[in-house]
Amino acid sequence: MGRMLEGAPQLSLDTLQALYAYWAGKRAGRSMPDRADIDPIEMKPWLGNLMLVERKDDGDYIYRLYGSTFVNQFKVDMTGKQVSGLPEKQAELLRTEYDAVVHSRMPMSRRYTATFDYTSRDKRSAWQVERSWERLALPLTAGGEDVRMLLVAAFPLEPAPEDRFS
Repeated sequence: MGRMLEGAPQLSLDTLQALYAYWAGKRAGRSMPDRADIDPIEMKPWLGNLMLVERKDDGDYIYRLYGSTFVNQFKVDMTGKQVSGLPEKQAELLRTEYDAVVHSRMPMSRRYTATFDYTSRDKRSAWQVERSWERLALPLTAGGEDVRMLLVAAFPLEPAPEDRFS
């Protein structure tokens, strides 16, 4: 499970530290910002690596935004799809993480490692690589006091294989 973050988070990636600082600056004395406080134009440094996840009344979660980096990496666009539609083990892990953020009303970070499929640019060879990522899940209200949305970002901890050889 991830780490709940009280005060300044212990994040290893500068990009996630900057996102946390942006989120914290938008709180304006509240425990968390409202979705309306987040300006899409200001999100440009993180955009391809962001997800906006809405908590539904039935407790499930739906992806309102699923960044292009994830679409390219995981070969699926989850925009408009629910967490409950994912494979059971993955859905349970994400629900547990998202529920912890919703109920604690606090950010959470975690690192994870997954195996990814790669294909060469000329499409002549394919291989698999394990990559480690760092995630940050930030709670947002939506016109009220309850956590209704999560701003989630994930960035790889090392370059992609194709970036190392290009």
